[in-house]
Amino acid sequence: MLVGLTACLPAAPAAPTLAPTLTHTPVPTSGQSRGLLLLRGPYLQSVAANSIIVAWETDRPSHGEVVYGEAEEYGASVADPALGARHVVTLTGLAPYTLYHYRIVSDGEPLGADAAFRTAAGPDQAEFTFVVFGDTRTQHQVHREVVARILEQGTDFVLHTGDLVDNGWDTGQWAAFFEIERELMARASLFPALGNHESNSPLYFDFFHLPGNERWYTFDYGNARFVCLQVDGFADFGPGSEQYGWLEETLVANTQPWLFVYFHVPLYGSVPPHSAPFAEMEETAQRALAPLFERYGVDMVFSGHKHSYERNEVNGVTYIVTAGGGAPLYWAGEREPTQAAFARAYHFVLLEIDGDCLKATTISVEGEVLDQLERRIDAATLPFLPGQD
Repeated sequence: MLVGLTACLPAAPAAPTLAPTLTHTPVPTSGQSRGLLLLRGPYLQSVAANSIIVAWETDRPSHGEVVYGEAEEYGASVADPALGARHVVTLTGLAPYTLYHYRIVSDGEPLGADAAFRTAAGPDQAEFTFVVFGDTRTQHQVHREVVARILEQGTDFVLHTGDLVDNGWDTGQWAAFFEIERELMARASLFPALGNHESNSPLYFDFFHLPGNERWYTFDYGNARFVCLQVDGFADFGPGSEQYGWLEETLVANTQPWLFVYFHVPLYGSVPPHSAPFAEMEETAQRALAPLFERYGVDMVFSGHKHSYERNEVNGVTYIVTAGGGAPLYWAGEREPTQAAFARAYHFVLLEIDGDCLKATTISVEGEVLDQLERRIDAATLPFLPGQD
C-alpha cells in the first residue's frame, strides 16, 4: 500500500546506455550464410535474474546460435538444435542485474552487430527502472517517436498495456510493430498484456514467450512483483473464473514490498467507453477486481485502451491509464471524481524504484513532463515474510 504524496529520497538513476544494438535494416551475412536476412529481432523475452530468452526470425530456415558474455569477446554460446526460420534460445546460469553482450550467428557467421542486455534484479537489488506504455496499434511514425524517447531513458524492462497492433491476425502489422520496436526489444524485455485489437490471435502467442500461460502471468523483479491480466473481452476475469482464482492466489502469495498489476481495459477513466459491452466490462472489473487490489495491497494498476494519459487515486490504489503509444488520441468526457491527472498526449510512464521509494514520471513524445509523483511504501502494510517476528 502506498502512502500519499510523501517525498522520497533521490530516485534511482536510469540504467546506463547499453552497447550498440542492431540496425533496422536486415543484415546479410557472409560465408555459409551469405544472403540470409534477419526479418525479426533479435528480441528479448522473460528476463529473470538468472536467465533470458533471445528470439529472432530469418527469411529462410537456418541454424541459429547466441554467443554471449560479460565482454564483447563473449566466451559462451547456446545453439538452437533445430533448423528453422524462427529461433528461440534460453540463456541460463546468468548473474543477477549484470550487463551481458550478445550476438546471434548462423553457421558461425554473425547476423548483426553486438547488442547487450541486463539481467533482472534479484531480491537483494532494490534499485531499477521500468517503462509502461500502450496502444501502439496505428500511426507508426508516432509509435516510432515514442520508442525513441523511451530509448533515451535506458530502462531495464518495459510493460505494454495492450493493443500492440490494430489487427492481431495481420502478419504485416506484426512485422511493422517489431521493426519499430527492434532496437528497444534488443536491449530490454517487453512484457505485454493482451488488448482487444490482438483479437486473441494465435500470432500473439507465436511471437511472444512469456511466463505462465502467457494470457495472465506474474514475475518478480528486484523488490517488486508484477501481475499481468487478460482484460480484453476474450477472457472471463470475474469471481468463479480460472483467472480470478489465479489472481487471488497470486496476490495472497506475494511477499514483495511493491506490487503492480497491468492489463488492457481500465477500471477508471474519463474517456467514455467505446460501446455498451466495454462499459459493462469496466463496471464488472470495478466490482470484481478493485476489492482484490485494495484487500491485498496493490500499489499501482496500469491499463490502456482509452487513448490518453490519466491517473486516478481510489481507496489507496493508484490507477494509471497509459494509452498514448501511437493510436489516435481520444477526448475526455465527464471527469472522474477520483481523477488526479489527465493529458491528451502521446507519452510513456517511467518508473524508478529505489528501495521503499518510487518515482513515476509521465513523459510526452516531445519530452515534456506531463505528470510526476513520488511515493513511499507504508511499512505497516508490507506483506508478512516467513521468519519475521
